[in-house]
Amino acid sequence: MLPVKIRSMPHIEVENEVDVFVRDLGAGDPIVFLHGWPLNHRMFEYQFHHLLEEGFRCIGIDLRGYGESDKPYGDYSYDRFADDVRAVLDELAVEGVTLAGFSMGGGTATHYMSRHDEARVDNLALISAASPVITEKPDFPEGLAESEVNPLIEGARTDRAKMNADFDEMLFHTEQSDEMMDWIWSLGMEASGQATVASAKTWRDADLRPDMADITVPTKVYHGVHDEVTPIEITGEVLAEGIENADLVRFENSGHGLVADETEKINEELADFAG
Repeated sequence: MLPVKIRSMPHIEVENEVDVFVRDLGAGDPIVFLHGWPLNHRMFEYQFHHLLEEGFRCIGIDLRGYGESDKPYGDYSYDRFADDVRAVLDELAVEGVTLAGFSMGGGTATHYMSRHDEARVDNLALISAASPVITEKPDFPEGLAESEVNPLIEGARTDRAKMNADFDEMLFHTEQSDEMMDWIWSLGMEASGQATVASAKTWRDADLRPDMADITVPTKVYHGVHDEVTPIEITGEVLAEGIENADLVRFENSGHGLVADETEKINEELADFAG
């Protein structure tokens, strides 16, 4: 195995006085990872291990408000997240990207492809994506009731530590170690409280169905059949049907957190798709 190349640009300015943290390792075909709510890029640790060994360049972005990125008070919309991603990709001058978004990161990736005309991206991987619609709309009664999501927002306002612990219990279909659960919880606690609340409202309310028509690159939709957070029938199946060049890959032994439920399978899928 060749030595992993480490670049010395951990923070990138995405707007005036707002920097986001970027972990950029390896030197092969680039895969850019967008994390889920309320975590950060470190949730992909076990994807980085495998994909770096396979010769890929792995780029993990902490969205603003999360991880080691700046945590300004203000806008946490999908427009803002997508613009931040564009600023990072432009600064890195990276081409031929496989853009891999998990949960809220999947919503960000979906919106990025439309808002920025698929700039610098050759492949799209939507993993347990909170996209295109989560909650019910007048023309989408299949969505979750807002009353199912609002306790997470209220919990973030009043007892974020407990909310994160309760949310973590919803993530997995397979049993995870106590230590793994503690680690996942700690990632969530690195986020700002305001970002946690504001971005939850973003993925609760968003309707990204119009964005799907703008996606032309090869797309893989990876989704656990036991997902309780973004149920496959209202997210994964809708994405696979609505994106012209998309294939749905079902993870039969996974809930929302398929990166831990079926780590080997998602790693192999990403390596095959990005390669």
